[in-house]
Amino acid sequence: MALSNQQLEEWITLVREKTVPQLLADQRLINGHRLNEKFASQVNAWRNGKSFRPIIETANELAAAECLLRSIGETGRLSYEPRMAGTKKRIDFLIEREQTLYEWVEVKTVAPQFIDDDASWQRYLRIAEEFSQSASFLTDRRYLGSAITGQAIKTRWSFIRYTAEVEASEVLVPAAMKGNPWLLFCSNGFDWTIKDLEDFADFYRTGSPREDDPWGNATVRFMHDAGITFRRTLAGFHYMERKNPNVSASCFRRNVRGPRFGADCGSEGEVRHWR
Repeated sequence: MALSNQQLEEWITLVREKTVPQLLADQRLINGHRLNEKFASQVNAWRNGKSFRPIIETANELAAAECLLRSIGETGRLSYEPRMAGTKKRIDFLIEREQTLYEWVEVKTVAPQFIDDDASWQRYLRIAEEFSQSASFLTDRRYLGSAITGQAIKTRWSFIRYTAEVEASEVLVPAAMKGNPWLLFCSNGFDWTIKDLEDFADFYRTGSPREDDPWGNATVRFMHDAGITFRRTLAGFHYMERKNPNVSASCFRRNVRGPRFGADCGSEGEVRHWR
């Protein structure tokens, strides 16, 4: 359900009064002021008629900063968009640990739209030809099969495109600062969940889709048609879930692999909860 402008303004106030001050007060966060300035600029742009989506994406970066700070310990450092010699491009976060151990983390928000129209239905039927034989999907349009499946398909396409993009950015990291590059995907917990990322994470790691991955064949077909090839230089994927209209993450899981049956945002181990 869409929030009213008043509710959005209340949410913005909560981000500014709760999240931002806590981050700026944390001495381990470097360049946190730039993240705050980015959020403020996007809020002003929205109040002047621009899209609200960039605000959501930056709010996810703020929530991701909270999660990453909790994961690095008291002696680690987290830098936001550190400068890299020879390029104007930036990777969202750099984690520095003891003994000069570096980790790079790019944050991407995946928010596929729910669309049930004729074009979506025809696309659904074409892609259905590539469905795994182990999968079963609704083929009656009255049950919104194209819209629901379309969201899942667009989620997978987003994983692919963002992964290829971050692989290209990782090449720009100076040799003296090379380290493990990670891609952190953000979800609202409704459009898609950690289960969607588990299959893709295994596909990326092994180069082959799992037999029970419903989008495995379609993934291979899409990458072939789009001319995308993975170099598999990323260390892996993190997952963050921030439910609307919360300001902080409700779930954060590092190094997603899977699927681990029964493992989700309510599980023990790698899964962490912060309300």
